[in-house]
Amino acid sequence: MWSNLHSTIIQFIILGLLHMPISLCQDDERFSKCSEPILCGDIEINYPFWGGGRPDYCGHPSFEINCESNIPNIAIESTSYKVVGIDTPTRILTLARDDLLSNICLNNPENASLDLNIFSYVSSDQNITLYYGCTFSGPQIPTRRPNMFSCPSNIFGIYTMIGVSFDFSIVRCEKEIITRINQTSAVALASATATVEVLKSAISGGFSVNWMANIDSPCEQCGRSGGRCGSNPDSAAFACHCANATHAFNCTDAPHNFEYGRTNHAH
Repeated sequence: MWSNLHSTIIQFIILGLLHMPISLCQDDERFSKCSEPILCGDIEINYPFWGGGRPDYCGHPSFEINCESNIPNIAIESTSYKVVGIDTPTRILTLARDDLLSNICLNNPENASLDLNIFSYVSSDQNITLYYGCTFSGPQIPTRRPNMFSCPSNIFGIYTMIGVSFDFSIVRCEKEIITRINQTSAVALASATATVEVLKSAISGGFSVNWMANIDSPCEQCGRSGGRCGSNPDSAAFACHCANATHAFNCTDAPHNFEYGRTNHAH
């Protein structure tokens, strides 16, 4: 009888030991994977961002960064942007439109929009309007001005912004889009000697957006408790990855048994 009981106890202990490392290993992996940021070029990918080899459970679902050839990009409302800079303490993300970086003369120019539930524009930046498919409609062709740029088939474009206008009584333009540039670029473009290269430089310098504070607020509590911020990719709920387990908010509350349907969606 004692032998059978002894054997049963040993089997129970062995089974427990076999199962525990798997769970601990999973928790340790999430904790360690989310502990260190990943570099894409000179951009540091940290919470709420993920991608480039950093698993999706280490970030917020809306903040995936695609890292190709060490160039970080992010898609917002179906528009692709190059990530020019990330300032985590101020929650500022600096972006430049991919399509305008490739070719300022867009074949099918369309306005981009932000998810205003997550982002807001930085007030110090300035709107710039780009007009496309412009042709002269007046009897006299004016002297080329700094805010005109050439496109194929002898069609030209025009940009306008605060302090830089154009007499549209002499031209007709087919399409227009509004984008944003930073204040330093706006000053350079307002110069009478501005060239198309200055315009391209202004666009590549990008504009800034703030991500909302409520994205980071659970993270502060998690970090203070020793955890690493992340999410459950299947439900988009915040998750606090700790050394012993994954928790809902911080390492002192009850562990959550998140069943991840996927572990890494870095492209």
